[in-house]
Parts: sequence; C-alpha cells; structure tokens
Amino acid sequence: MNTTASGHIRQFSSELASINRVLDALLIWLSLKVLCQIFPIDPKQANLYQYLGVISAVLYLLLANTRSVYRSARLESYLQIAQKIISSWVIVIFLLIALAFLTKSSSGFSRLIIGCWLFFTPALLISERVFIYFSLRLLRSQGSNIRSYIIFGNQENGKLLQQKIAQTPWTGLLHIGSTENYEGLINRINEKHIDYVFITNAENNLELTRKMIAGLSDSTASVYIVPQLFLQNTFDAGWVTLGNTPMITVNDHPFYGSYWLLKKLEDLVLGGIIFLLTLPLMILIGVAVKLNSSGPILFKQRRYGLNGEVIQVLKFRTMKTLDDGAVVVQASKDDPRITSLGRFLRRTSLDELPQFWNVLQGSMSIVGPRPHAVAHNEEYRQLIEGYMLRHKVKPGITGWAQVNGLRGETETLDKMKARIDYDLYYINHWSIWLDLKIIFMTILNGFTGKSAY
Repeated sequence: MNTTASGHIRQFSSELASINRVLDALLIWLSLKVLCQIFPIDPKQANLYQYLGVISAVLYLLLANTRSVYRSARLESYLQIAQKIISSWVIVIFLLIALAFLTKSSSGFSRLIIGCWLFFTPALLISERVFIYFSLRLLRSQGSNIRSYIIFGNQENGKLLQQKIAQTPWTGLLHIGSTENYEGLINRINEKHIDYVFITNAENNLELTRKMIAGLSDSTASVYIVPQLFLQNTFDAGWVTLGNTPMITVNDHPFYGSYWLLKKLEDLVLGGIIFLLTLPLMILIGVAVKLNSSGPILFKQRRYGLNGEVIQVLKFRTMKTLDDGAVVVQASKDDPRITSLGRFLRRTSLDELPQFWNVLQGSMSIVGPRPHAVAHNEEYRQLIEGYMLRHKVKPGITGWAQVNGLRGETETLDKMKARIDYDLYYINHWSIWLDLKIIFMTILNGFTGKSAY
C-alpha cells in the first residue's frame, strides 16, 4: 500500500455524508409512499401522508445529526451506528405521537400503514447504512480509502495500540511511525500529510500533551488521546461527558437516555407478547402443579434486583419446600426436595414463565444477569470481586451466562466466578442486538440443559 491511495475517497467524505442524508430522507418518505400504494387509502387523505413523510424526514435528519449518525464511521462498529439510527427513530416516533395528539390528526391515518412504516423504516435505514459501511470496509481492507497515522508515546503503549489497530484492517489505517519525541512528531507532520495522531501516554505528562495539542493545531491531523486504561484492558471503560468535560467511566451501566428507552420498550413489547402467548400454557402448568403436590402454585423468593434492592421473583413451585431464609441450598441432581413435575419444569425452564409478570411490573428484564437468592448474594459478594456490579442493571429471565451453558447448580466457586464474568461482559457490551441474540439462543437451546436440576 502507498499513501497516495488515501486520496481516492478523502476529498468526497463530506459529499458522502450529504448523500447519506439524502438517501435517509428518501427512504423515510418513499417507504411511506410505497405502503400507501400497497394498502389502499382515501385519496382525500393522500396529502396527509405526504406531509407526514416530509415532517418525519426532517425530524430524523435533525436528530440523527445531533447523534453523529453522519460522522465518519471509520472508527465505529456497525452496531454503534445501528443503535444511533434506532434511538433517533424511536425519538421521532414519540415526537410524531405528541404531534398527532396535539393536532388531533391520528384518526386520518391507517393504523396498519403507520404501524408497518414505523417498524420497517429503521430496518431500511440500517440496511442502507450497513451496505455503505461494509462497502467502505471492503475498499479499505484492499488498500483503498487509506488514512495514515502516527503514534506518540512510549514503546510499550505504542506497540499495544499498533497491535489493536492491525487487528482491524477494515478501518484502513496505515501506520507511518511511532515516536516519543515532540520535535520528531512535528517534523513528521510537516513532512507529509498525516490524518491521525494517537497520543498514548498523555496522563503521564500533561504539560507535554498540552504543548503537542497546541502544536498539532497548526496541522489538519485529527488528534486522539488513548488512555492507558483502554490499552491495558484492565477495566471495561468507556466515555461519558459531564457538561463539556469528557470523563472515563469504569464499571458503569449502559442504560442512559435513549438506550434506557430501548431496553424498556423491549421489555414491555416483547414481554407483553410472550406473556399473552404463554398465558394458556401457564394456566395448564398451574393446574398441574396444584394436582401434583400440596402447596401453593407459585413460589415467591426474595432476590436482589436493580441497585441491590430486594424484589420478589415468581416461579412455579417445583419443590416440596419453600426455602427463602438465611440459608438456601441450591438444587442438585436427584434432589429429593424436587417434585416429579418440578423436575420437568426445571429442566425445561418452564418454571420461570411467571417471571414475565415481573418484567411487566418493572422489577426484571427479559435479558439480564439471573437473580440469585438473597442468601447466596450475601455469601458470594464476600468471595468474588465485582460480584455486586451485576446489580447495576435489572436481573433477567435469561442471560448471557445461561445461554453459554452456565445454568443450574454452582457447586464450586470457579463456576460462580465464570457466571459473574459473563454477566459483567453482558453489562459492559450491551446492545439491543445482543439482547435479541440471547433471546434467540434461549429459544434454540436455552430451555434444556444437563446442569438444570
């Protein structure tokens, strides 16, 4: 590869963003128009749909711009782009609902057309962007649309960063060199066009960092400061801003703003659908539990929920005992406390179905770390570092640990540590797509397992 290849699309980057905006607006407007052709509407109402398409396109473009949807995605994943698109569209939906309420115009629209449009439009927007995204990635991996970069920092950090960048050839970043010398960096910048400068040890020398930023302001290079926390993988860290001040966040949860709304909608919509679909089955199971053994149909157990608050989790009773005290013994293979029906319910996870009511109540989510009995929490929080971090989000009916085989009895500390590692990975890497993947994996293989006693 040579640096001259970088100019192939460089000069058109702003034009590409403009094309993205035009395509997005057309998709929003055209998808509604097509639906109006597929489903017949009153010709007198045609203008209403046209106005709706235009207003929605304008609102989306404004929101997408504030969420940096049209910024160069070279250093972003397509999941991050998809999340921005979905969150922008969700806000558009709420604005349209508010507008319809204020203008009392909702009766003029077909619910079928609007429902299909609201659902399919973000899929079209994401598909368009993913096509462009992967097309550019393919070009970059083949040596086109290249951007050059220099690393400033000590040798160890420089090598770590270079290794990470080398693992992502689709970003199209070409390593020009590394240096620990300020004058050497400035000379390199002056000698040839450099697109990116990555500073890896800024926290160790603030004065030099300020000097470099001031010196690099006389160039067109984009400057990125890479904290050592990210390079060393010591913590799952991310960025937040307090006003105009960027901060590194460690051990935080992902559900802020529109992401909280997405998670809430997922729980209410999917949870409501699944609850209604499984209600006849739950009634049959409830009758079977009552006929199989004496005792209540439902077992209510105290467990820790969001922020460590105690909640009551519902399950179909599968045991002859109702353990919920200071000592709770985990179910084991051939456990005599388990009823004959309970063994089947636990093996297939059908005993967990009443927890969809917990989801609709708001104390649980469909996907999240599985809640443990209070007695187990108090035991393991003393033994496993970071155990309570799993309570920074709502507990779930299914989770990343469960679909990866970590279900049932945790007779060794290592098994519980492994489960916690998966839970923390889920929290630190959450996305709506990861939730859907976990739900899909649960449907495929999550209802059976040798470790579910």
